[in-house]
Amino acid sequence: MEAKIIGFMGGFLTTIGFIPQIIKGYKTKKMDDVALWQYILLTAGMSCWLTYGVMIKELPIILANSLSLCCVIIILIMKTKYSSTGLKSRL
Repeated sequence: MEAKIIGFMGGFLTTIGFIPQIIKGYKTKKMDDVALWQYILLTAGMSCWLTYGVMIKELPIILANSLSLCCVIIILIMKTKYSSTGLKSRL
């Protein structure tokens, strides 16, 4: 049980780490300095971790990566919406 508590704590802390970027992007409507490829890679990695968590039925991994994936997708949407150069030129 102690390992799951640490897993939940780690998941919570890493997930809330995305919140400041979401808030800043929402307030400023500027996402030019956000690295697109970083968030694309994070999306792929978190999707793999989420799949792994489901396969081994580990709730801390499932919850942390589900919530983090939602945050990263929000950031990607904001990046495509608020970047002055547009998505095509960033790829």
